[in-house]
Amino acid sequence: MIEIPALRTKRLTVRLRELTIRDAIALAAIPSHLHQESASRFLRAAVSEVTGIADPADWTIQERTLAICHYMASTLDDGPDFALAGGVSRYSDYLMGGTDYPADRIGLGELEGDHWAMRQLTGRLAESIERLEGELDGISRYTHWQVGLMAAQLIPNGDDGAGLTDGELDSFVLARMQAMLSFPESAFTRLLAMFHAGSDQLSHLLKLSFDDDGLLVLPVEKEGDEQGGELAIPPARFLADTCITPLARRMAGKPQASSA
Repeated sequence: MIEIPALRTKRLTVRLRELTIRDAIALAAIPSHLHQESASRFLRAAVSEVTGIADPADWTIQERTLAICHYMASTLDDGPDFALAGGVSRYSDYLMGGTDYPADRIGLGELEGDHWAMRQLTGRLAESIERLEGELDGISRYTHWQVGLMAAQLIPNGDDGAGLTDGELDSFVLARMQAMLSFPESAFTRLLAMFHAGSDQLSHLLKLSFDDDGLLVLPVEKEGDEQGGELAIPPARFLADTCITPLARRMAGKPQASSA
């Protein structure tokens, strides 16, 4: 069995164990587009002990991704600073050294008579956005993620939907997405600017972004980096199913591996 050192962050101390073959087959069987469901399933199977926040669904996306990467760093053949994108980048290219959890939420100010705050993006919130894809007609997948993130993280007048079941949370986020898509364009533009400013303030461990397929991690700009060159460092996704072996994938009927 592979021994994995403890992972420590400001809010968590996590001990991970190697997946059993049964857990790996179950993870491989999850539809490939459900990245956040896969992350939750992986972490619940791989975490042997945690001090801090018990359920990985309540960790931030950055904390969840860091734990997945920590497992990869301990189990992949090319060592702790594993390669991505065919060797163009390495894990260390994405780590925000010295930048840990800043706050649960921050105030953003007033807009259209409402006082807005913004909270961290947790696995539970991201899974809800993922489940809701396709529920709103006439918007692209990119727009779904943009508006979904705003609906999940932006809080008007303290109404954050705390204590909801997963089904209730989906209804809550969907209704808020519908409301935001009904904003006048000028108001939505201002709310989007507030969202981006809040995202910068809440950023920690890894820098998040998104595309049509969901959440991404952006490389950290470092002094002396060459930007825009032929070998510019691309975003990475750090998928949980990257952690399973080809054997488990074959046993689940999925011969093709996802890329990190």
